[in-house]
Amino acid sequence: MVKYNCKGLNEEQVKKSREEHGSNTLPPVEVESFYEKLMENFQDPLIRILFVALVITLALSYLGYAEWFEGLGIASAVFLATFVSTYSEYKNENSFQELQEKASRIKCNVFRNGNHISSIYAFDVVVGDYILLQAGDKIPADGKLVHGELLVQQSTLNGEPIPEKKIVPPPKYKADDTRIDDFFNHYLCFRGSVVEDGEGVLLVDRVGDQTVYGRLAVELSKSDDRQSPLQIKLSALADGISTIGYIGAAFIVISFLFKQFIMDNNYDYTTIMKYISQYPVVLRDVVNSITLAIIIIVVAVPEGLPMMIAIVLSLNMRKLLKSKVLVRKLLGIETAGSLDILFVDKTGTLTKGKFIPRTFISGSVQTYQGFTQIPKELKDVLSFTVRESTSSFIGEDGQIVGGNASDKALLQFLDKPSLTVDYNVKIQREILFHSERKFSAAVLQVPVQGGPSGKPPQGILTCSNHKSSNQFIEITCIKGAPEIVLNRCSLHFNEDGFIEPIPDITSLTSQINKLSEQGIRVIAVAVSKESLHSIDESTSSSKEGEKKQQSPQQLLPNNLILVGIVGVYDEIREESRESIQIARDSGIQVVMITGDKKETAIAVAHQIGLISPGEENQPGVVMTSSDLQHVNDDKLRKLIPHLRVVSRALPSDKSRFVNVAQSLHKVVGMTGDGVNDSGALKFADVGFAMGSGSEVSKEAADIVILDDNFSSITKAVLYGRTIYKSIQKFIVFQSTINVASTLIVFLGPFMGFDFPLTLIQLLWVNLVMDTLAALAFGGEPALSRYMKERPIKRDENIITPRMWASILGGGPFISAMSILFLVNDWVASCFVRDGVESEPVFLTAFFAFFIFLAVINAFNVRTNRLNLFDHLFDNRGFIVVVIFIFIVQIAFTYIGGKVLRTVGLTMNEWIYIISASLMIIPFDLIRKSIVTIFQRRFGRPSSRSKSD
Repeated sequence: MVKYNCKGLNEEQVKKSREEHGSNTLPPVEVESFYEKLMENFQDPLIRILFVALVITLALSYLGYAEWFEGLGIASAVFLATFVSTYSEYKNENSFQELQEKASRIKCNVFRNGNHISSIYAFDVVVGDYILLQAGDKIPADGKLVHGELLVQQSTLNGEPIPEKKIVPPPKYKADDTRIDDFFNHYLCFRGSVVEDGEGVLLVDRVGDQTVYGRLAVELSKSDDRQSPLQIKLSALADGISTIGYIGAAFIVISFLFKQFIMDNNYDYTTIMKYISQYPVVLRDVVNSITLAIIIIVVAVPEGLPMMIAIVLSLNMRKLLKSKVLVRKLLGIETAGSLDILFVDKTGTLTKGKFIPRTFISGSVQTYQGFTQIPKELKDVLSFTVRESTSSFIGEDGQIVGGNASDKALLQFLDKPSLTVDYNVKIQREILFHSERKFSAAVLQVPVQGGPSGKPPQGILTCSNHKSSNQFIEITCIKGAPEIVLNRCSLHFNEDGFIEPIPDITSLTSQINKLSEQGIRVIAVAVSKESLHSIDESTSSSKEGEKKQQSPQQLLPNNLILVGIVGVYDEIREESRESIQIARDSGIQVVMITGDKKETAIAVAHQIGLISPGEENQPGVVMTSSDLQHVNDDKLRKLIPHLRVVSRALPSDKSRFVNVAQSLHKVVGMTGDGVNDSGALKFADVGFAMGSGSEVSKEAADIVILDDNFSSITKAVLYGRTIYKSIQKFIVFQSTINVASTLIVFLGPFMGFDFPLTLIQLLWVNLVMDTLAALAFGGEPALSRYMKERPIKRDENIITPRMWASILGGGPFISAMSILFLVNDWVASCFVRDGVESEPVFLTAFFAFFIFLAVINAFNVRTNRLNLFDHLFDNRGFIVVVIFIFIVQIAFTYIGGKVLRTVGLTMNEWIYIISASLMIIPFDLIRKSIVTIFQRRFGRPSSRSKSD
């Protein structure tokens, strides 16, 4: 059978067409250049204030009241911090764009080199190509339909949710060039739209930026500015920290000026007034106090949080891509770690999705293992019926392309001679398989004398209506669920190919159930001499609020003749059982959804460990779509916590599950691969589309599982939790230093010392806290023990009690150690030159001491466990960043000079500094032990806090 006779382009013609009409690529998405991002970051209000302070400082240095290099140092440090931030943002945005490009790569089936079907990427399509389109395909270019009939969703282009019917135009039809106003043309198809139902062949006449989609590319490619729940939480956290920073800065200004004006003048009114009369000096002190406050704000404000999110997402998106998980929307991977309930398709996700036909049961209840064992006459009827009613395309060499998984499996059951025979059959009418109908059908016009290489089996000829002087016959071929097909069957083909009554329908049903109980999918094959009943085309578009869906029984002919039952085995994935257990251990309720019979679904659920033997008899554990029709939403809410298996499911059931589960305040995950799954995927908290599924399902989903494997979904959950933990670690690290630096600056004037760090040194501290810390914590490994924890609740605060304990313990300790370092005479005596205490050496030592305290504390922050080396070497980036900070800090002391206010230190002095810095480790180990003991005695520790 040549279903579509299309003469595809050869390689030379493809090359010529591409040269003449261009390629099918779109203009690249416009993104901000590095320079534009840099200028944008310089618009920050704090940076502007610092520039004002810079100008004043340079003016004072010109008048002799300040050093010139202080102003130059501020300018250099601000530029460096802004440059590094811009570079990181620019690099990560480019990385994300690359990943998004991979997400948008689709394949299509095209006729090439004659009537041969090839699967190519959409960007390889050229003008003149014939594209085979089936339900779920995304149309790769503009053109007109030359074969078949389609129902096409064009909402991406025109915003209209109602699908448009596309048919073959009349011979003299010519398309209008103004296609942007021609969306409702029944003959034209447009790039970016999606086939919802039907099948046909598109002749491409416009590609790339000449398509309507290409013209709208700039508008369509604008990024989605919607914030995810995590980003909203972080934004609120940043606002809170910023507010505290501003309040702290105000107190710092007051305390600094109080020291300068009052304390340094011994509280003497005359001396104070004389000091105030020196306007340049007063102006310098005011500028210094304000600048110091601004720097504290810069340090306190967690402007590194957005960059931290970008870095951790970029790093983990790449790791996930290697694990066959493609993150299309950032919201998805953030939310995956919070999943409470996951509705997962059986076929292709828990199973391999490779249907292997093994068994054939005839109407006389004879079982045959393999196609070759079936008697010839019955085998001929079966091969004819399967081959001529398929949605797959069969090439001249027996190549099977396109079609649904069941059709492909049935064709693979046949031998090659049966696949390549040509009966010259014409399809008068076709209904493709639909999950709501549970069957497919084709009305065939068959020449009595046969085609070029074969004559129809005698059994087919004897069961049909003859027309037009017996030149051809018309029959209807049906394939579908046994409970639907068998209800219309009273006759069958026996082993000799003759038609006779089915001898024992009860035994036949029993044999079918036995196969189902083994986890084998069963497909009934039948024919009829009657045509299909009238079908309302609106039903296949799944539009709500219009005509009521007809039942399958109303569509099928009344008298069907059973050819037989084919048992198709879909092998369970080896990793499914373990992955199901991992998901359940992590607190995720897994619900398997399948279109199979209840018995098949239960058998598979037992094999993967989703339910234990006998558990299926408990109320609400296993439900069918029919059961759901008799349950209202209130009762379903009570049943959902017990639900594990849904059989004979409809797409509408998925959407209902999402709505009802979300009404229980659960974070809902949904998998899908078909056109009709798109609604449920879109409205679920996390939609997982299968890589082998339709393009419309991938567009609706947040995450694409490239290998269709359930274990990859659990990896996405694991990485979602890992990302959340990495951000928490970053917050603890930064907040601890914020608390420490603010306390030092505020208490300094009252403890008798000026602020020990210069403005430039503080900006280096800020760089360590933001950019470098983001790089260090962004690469934290995904540990399997995270999947032993409960899901992260939707309304849970980012900062947990354990985090507060770390921040409010480490911050004051670092400030106390710093103040002790500054006021203790014995410490000062350790930093001498020629027997005399040296202030430059002492202040350089404190600068290094403060940085080392912060960096060493990062080891404490990255784990709640007492073993600080726990999985340390799994995050090489952390080690590299820590070593880099140590090397740069030591280098600064020797090359910083007046700009950084540093001098070189001796080996003994470095030993003193590092030894003192290491004190943060035993302190924090004691703190962790106390917290653990306290939680065990007075409260139940959360599973999450134990395994960080």
